[in-house]
Amino acid sequence: MVKYPYSQYHYKPRKKKKKLFLVVFLLLLVGGGAFYSIFYLNFYSLYAYVVDLYRIWFNDYGFLEKNLELGNYNVAIQQGVPYLEKRPYNARLLRYIGEAYFYISTSLTEGEKEESLDQAVIYLRKGIVLSHADDVLAKTYYVLGMSYFSKGMTYYELAAEYMLKSLDNGFSNPQIFELLGFCYYKIGALSDAENYLKKAVAKQPKDIARLYLAQTYKDRGKYESARQELSYLVQNSSDDAIVEEAYAALVWIDFQEERFDQAKKNIEKIFEKNEDSAFAHFWLGNIYEKEGDLISARKEWRRTLRINPKHIGAIEKLY
Repeated sequence: MVKYPYSQYHYKPRKKKKKLFLVVFLLLLVGGGAFYSIFYLNFYSLYAYVVDLYRIWFNDYGFLEKNLELGNYNVAIQQGVPYLEKRPYNARLLRYIGEAYFYISTSLTEGEKEESLDQAVIYLRKGIVLSHADDVLAKTYYVLGMSYFSKGMTYYELAAEYMLKSLDNGFSNPQIFELLGFCYYKIGALSDAENYLKKAVAKQPKDIARLYLAQTYKDRGKYESARQELSYLVQNSSDDAIVEEAYAALVWIDFQEERFDQAKKNIEKIFEKNEDSAFAHFWLGNIYEKEGDLISARKEWRRTLRINPKHIGAIEKLY
């Protein structure tokens, strides 16, 4: 058997290399971690500090506006509030955060929606008091007006006031005339309603704006102008609800002008859309009453109450 005198040392050099590799690897790992902790983290903190300083010094919060444009409303609030804590009297920051709360409210309901709108109103009103820049004021007025509009009819007068201020300060939005007209119509300021709804129809002829313009004409006694708008709607609108409302307004005008045959024809058009229209049955009863057919009239009023037991007009007619 052949002997190899150095065979007992055959693997020893390899063990040394393995240990050396492990030591080098550990040193690199520890050194890399230290380098990362000391240099990179400190560099990142320094970078963040410089960015914050730049934004505060130059009043540059465009990143919040981008988040608003992208629909990242919660992000805008989370990133904006820390800056607002450092600059609590910054009108632009207040507007961005108030705007974010307003848009968040559009996806909420009941108590949460009201709470979000209240927050929007607080930030926006404070922003208006502190603002000296027209571009900030104009948009802030508009969003505040929209916030009040979303709070319901009790706040429509305030909504109209701030939307009008946004217009006076140069803010432009195709929807604003329609909203102003709607608010003024609901609070009974019919002259103002007519003015802004006419502008809305001229700029953006939506069916709903045309319907409220017709209703305004009707309520002001301008029956011919109302009839023109309503006739356009029944012939051109693809919205069944709007068409039914238009026929209902035509029935009311026909009744006032004692055009009973024409009123009946328009009532039939309503029945084609909705056989259970309490409005149509009630006014058909009124027409029969005018024609001296009280039996048919009472029948229609009873039908009205079966559809809507709280219909005041039918209750008064029958009892």
